[in-house]
Amino acid sequence: MGFCNSCGRPIVKEDYGTNKDGSPNDEFCIDCYQNGEYTEPDITLEEMIIRKTKEMMAKNDRLPETHATAITATFIPGLKRWNPEFQDDYKTL
Repeated sequence: MGFCNSCGRPIVKEDYGTNKDGSPNDEFCIDCYQNGEYTEPDITLEEMIIRKTKEMMAKNDRLPETHATAITATFIPGLKRWNPEFQDDYKTL
């Protein structure tokens, strides 16, 4: 099992996004990446952090918002979509 390099959710083969040619893309989940493009191309890093923090808190109502935010704010920026050093080679597939 890997993680989506856009939203950070755990993914397995059934959750893979798709490349332009319809082949599976194991770097991104189907919610974030379809047909070789991001499903939300204009979402910002900050918006993704807020979304994932809310999702994390909804799954665990005892998790303080400060802890959830610390987790997502540390993890999400390190994913390939948000890393400025990453080359978008997968977009050519």
